[in-house]
Amino acid sequence: MVNIENPRTKYTELENIGSGTFGEVCRALDTATGGEVAIKKINLQGLRKKGLRVNELMVLKKNRNPNVVTCLDSYLVDEQLWLVMEYMDGGTLSDVISQTHLSEDEMAAISRECLQGLDFLHSNHVIHRDVKSCNILLGMDGSVKLGQCILG
Repeated sequence: MVNIENPRTKYTELENIGSGTFGEVCRALDTATGGEVAIKKINLQGLRKKGLRVNELMVLKKNRNPNVVTCLDSYLVDEQLWLVMEYMDGGTLSDVISQTHLSEDEMAAISRECLQGLDFLHSNHVIHRDVKSCNILLGMDGSVKLGQCILG
């Protein structure tokens, strides 16, 4: 389920782009492809019910959806689970709404995309647990995706 390679040889960390009670998220470069990824580093030390989220990780790695951030790989590094995910270059919805005013049509479009992502998760018996504007990620191409919250 998790890759046994050392992710530090495969990815070059560029900057920290978020943090929370789970740990941190950084933007990184895949040294093989040159593409950007996001690495969510989840602290496992002291985390209750570690094993209960394994099914969710498997579902998200096997089943892709255009409205849920894609999990590309996972690693165990010391006391952390590293989830390598696609990088969304438009930032979070929270960032956008703090800087601009969205029209009703834009809000409706974002809501529709989020609901399609939730429908996918629920049809795979996964509950997101933390739907909020900072967990809704945007792409510069107009894409809207729910950030993964498998351990949150």
